[in-house]
Amino acid sequence: MDEEIVRVLVGPDQREFTLHKRLLCAASPYFRDRLDVTPANLSSSPGATTTPADSTGAMLWLANETPEMFELFVLWLYQRRAFRLFVGAAVSSATRGAPFLEFPNLQNDLCRRTLRWNLARLHLFAAMAQVPALQDVAMDALQDLYLRCDWEVSPRFLAFLYGECDADRSVRLRKWAVAMVAWAVCGGETGLSAVAVGKFRTLFDAHPALRDDYVRHLSKMDESRADVRVKNPQLRLPGNRLRSEERFLGFRMCSFHSHRAAVGEGACPLAVGTFRAAKSPWMRAKEGMESDDSDDADRGILSPVSNSRWETYLRCG
Repeated sequence: MDEEIVRVLVGPDQREFTLHKRLLCAASPYFRDRLDVTPANLSSSPGATTTPADSTGAMLWLANETPEMFELFVLWLYQRRAFRLFVGAAVSSATRGAPFLEFPNLQNDLCRRTLRWNLARLHLFAAMAQVPALQDVAMDALQDLYLRCDWEVSPRFLAFLYGECDADRSVRLRKWAVAMVAWAVCGGETGLSAVAVGKFRTLFDAHPALRDDYVRHLSKMDESRADVRVKNPQLRLPGNRLRSEERFLGFRMCSFHSHRAAVGEGACPLAVGTFRAAKSPWMRAKEGMESDDSDDADRGILSPVSNSRWETYLRCG
């Protein structure tokens, strides 16, 4: 491993991460471009003046990101093959009432919602950093979390996606969230109350892009003859071996991924290999299957935060 390092400061409080420059540049065009124009003895922060660093190596400041989200990125950076299992374990633990909870009377709700925000921010950060594979892992974990919790997309989450997020970076999250709204508003399993439907209509008035995406989604579902009341956006179905009626119950596992074969981006990197490997953690659990991802060539590279318990990422919002 190249010994040249990069100091990355994250958040307003500038929590510091020390990373290998070559690994960071190889993983992300965003970081490669930033570091190419940042001399080793200087620091770079978005929207701030470049200033001398006080130690060896280039320094970057990600002022608008959260340290908890960036910890997840660092774990992915150093242990990519294990990362999908890592977030799957986080989802499982958060949704079964793990014993490490400090406040069991909260019924794990704070833990789950914190994990939701960290996964959403990880997806958005991966879009900014131009790391589509990480986007897709975060998207899958988010869908699994919502399925296990039996959640609906909240008005607050929609307002965040359409009022605070860049449209290009959040396009996949928006697509999935709109499908979730349609499924809930049009029926879902129990349907929504009039008050809840009214909140979504208020959001449509406040965010025309949300209304347009919603109408577009309903039109697309109508063209495909799919019943939006039963087509659950939380269900990730494999692209093959499906009976004709099964495809109306959920979405293909790549429906909300960043890659698109239609524009030459190729097959899903998470679905390459056997049909078993392409199944979601939820489907594996349903069938009593064990993960086949135990061969982890990246375990020999220790993450700078690998000695931290992963539960910490669930407790910090």
